[in-house]
Amino acid sequence: MSNHHPASRTMPRARKVILTAILIALTIVLQRLLAFRTPIIQINFMFVPIMLAGMLLGWPGATFVATVADLIGAILFPSGSFFFGYTLTAILTGFTAGICLYRPDGVKLDRNFVIRLVLCILIITGVLNGGLNTIWVLMMTGDASNIIVPVRIVKQLVMAPIMLLTMLALMKIFAPRLNRLLGVERDQTQTV
Repeated sequence: MSNHHPASRTMPRARKVILTAILIALTIVLQRLLAFRTPIIQINFMFVPIMLAGMLLGWPGATFVATVADLIGAILFPSGSFFFGYTLTAILTGFTAGICLYRPDGVKLDRNFVIRLVLCILIITGVLNGGLNTIWVLMMTGDASNIIVPVRIVKQLVMAPIMLLTMLALMKIFAPRLNRLLGVERDQTQTV
């Protein structure tokens, strides 16, 4: 047996299931109920539970949380007709958060985490929300790109620093607690 052991493996199964359910519910609430929504843009904080899922559960858990939250949210709180493109974006968002933010030895706010967080946010805001979701909006609303695209670009430029500052603040406050949740007890010297 190697010295390398993923922190998520030390989390009891029941705790992992409960954590997953809480993150799904929190994602739905932040996306569907506590969001500012227009036909062109939506502003919400659903990235928080998805990024937390990425940190705590890895890409399989974060992908599951984002996908299930999107599907349940669409069923319980529909806003217009269902379009699978948005679910695809949710799947890729969870996958990106898990790939970028998961660390087998627990959560630590350090330079490496900040670099991975910035990369994650750039992929989510630039490629997924700014790119794919803009394509989905154009497909759903017809070609109004002279209005939609500039508004969506500005939204992503505003959301990227908000996402970064929110996640850094949460990590500064909660990193040691998250590691206890994972069952990882180690010195959390934070160097940023």
